[in-house]
Amino acid sequence: MSLFSKNDKNTDKKPDRKAKKQAKELQKLSEGGKSEGGKSMSIRSRNGLFSTTLIVLAVVITLIFNLAVGQIPSGVMEFDLSITKLYSFSDTSKDYLAELDTDVQLIAVATQDDTDTRIVKFLQKYAALSDHVTLEWIDPVAYPSALTTYDCDSNTLIVTCEETDRTYQVSFDSILVPDSYYYYYYGTTYYTSFDGEGQVLSAIDYVVSESSYTVYCTENHGESDVGTNLSELLDKNHFTASTVSLLQTGSVPEDCDLLMIYVPTSDFSEEEINMIYDYLDAGGKVELIWGSTSFEHPNLDSLMATYGMELTTGYVGDTSRYYAATQSYFTFFPELTSSSDAAEGISSDALVLVTTSFGLNLIDPARDTISVDDFLGTTSSGGVMLDGEDTVSGQYYLGVTATEEIEVETEEEETDTDDADTDEDEADTSAEADEDADTSAESDEDEEEEEDNTVTAQFTVLTSESLVNDDITDSFGDSIVNLTVVMNTITSGFEDVSNISIDAKSLETTYNTVTNAGLWSLLFLVVLPIAVLIFGFVRWFRRRKL
Repeated sequence: MSLFSKNDKNTDKKPDRKAKKQAKELQKLSEGGKSEGGKSMSIRSRNGLFSTTLIVLAVVITLIFNLAVGQIPSGVMEFDLSITKLYSFSDTSKDYLAELDTDVQLIAVATQDDTDTRIVKFLQKYAALSDHVTLEWIDPVAYPSALTTYDCDSNTLIVTCEETDRTYQVSFDSILVPDSYYYYYYGTTYYTSFDGEGQVLSAIDYVVSESSYTVYCTENHGESDVGTNLSELLDKNHFTASTVSLLQTGSVPEDCDLLMIYVPTSDFSEEEINMIYDYLDAGGKVELIWGSTSFEHPNLDSLMATYGMELTTGYVGDTSRYYAATQSYFTFFPELTSSSDAAEGISSDALVLVTTSFGLNLIDPARDTISVDDFLGTTSSGGVMLDGEDTVSGQYYLGVTATEEIEVETEEEETDTDDADTDEDEADTSAEADEDADTSAESDEDEEEEEDNTVTAQFTVLTSESLVNDDITDSFGDSIVNLTVVMNTITSGFEDVSNISIDAKSLETTYNTVTNAGLWSLLFLVVLPIAVLIFGFVRWFRRRKL
């Protein structure tokens, strides 16, 4: 072979080795290796490390976010979309718990997993309304000693306050109220109402306020029993109701905080009226609610006249505010004075409904110290029916409160005064300066005692039982505020009590029904549906030809 051919052959091999070497370097770089110097990392390695770092960081952020969200109260994260608004709380609860400055503990002695979810969710959301309210669940199956410790049955909410050392028990059946008759007839449980907010708020107020009062209802005059709804509201406001026969006791009981005369059907005797006068003169509080029965009552008339009121002999009505569905002027919506204590917590557009009601005229009271305030009445379009025929037009009142400031001297004050005089006579003349100081101190104490011994008598008259009638208040529910008005008249006489009672929420199914057939009913039930069908057919027929 010629030299030329050999040289050509060697020349061709050198580039091949160099090319192979470069190809191997590129392959190492593409596979994640290093260059010959070992100083630079491959692109794939850098991308892989960056992706892994992002994944780890995303997982850590997600975990931290979930843990943080888990600490947020359910009341903030969840919204009440239920039809009955079981978990939407009234302004009464929100305002009360916002001002609560005492720690209260809610202890649910029940198995949480077996408890109705409505109760569980309600307690969680309600406790979240205040930092001073805590919720704890104790399973009586796992810890049976809890039943003995709290002296309760299972499925009971214990509301306790360590500061006042007071405890109140609320049964779950009082929160989620079952229909006992339904279970008796059908053997299954059917719940009619949910009273969680009313029961728990009342219990919290009881354990932190330390206030409780006694209401005595008179008897032996044909009085009716206090309705279920009013009785429940009295319980929620910590009033214990009892009955009393004044002729048997000889006076109004000493522990009576409120004397209620509920729908009498016969007059009181003069002796009983004098007992009521004595009770009022000592700063007592009396609530008189009239029914629809007409009878002679001269002694009760004299009691009302003393406090500036006169009862009409016929029923009152209002031609401008009557309930149209009844087509009767005597079933109407009286006006509520917004500035009165009876209207506390009630919006200006709220309605009060009464039927077959007597009326009141205001007259001069027996003493100038008595002030008379009307809070419920007809408009100027009102009128009273006399003898079933003639109507006398004018404004009449259905709710009036009379108050009187009375100074009461006690036997203790007289004894203290005698002792002070005796000490002054026996004192040494050399201590005149000290005696003067003692005298001035005693005068200051006397002034304080005089202020403390000023009591307020309160006499309230409501002229219609329909204000608290269970049938009316149940039928109209939240549409009327009858019970709130009545409870306000009761609690307004007590400085440390406010009407915080909240009605239960009905669980009954509400149907949209047309109550009065007429032109509007014909329009929505017949005309509009037929018009829509005709329009749809015409559109279909035209498009069919295209």
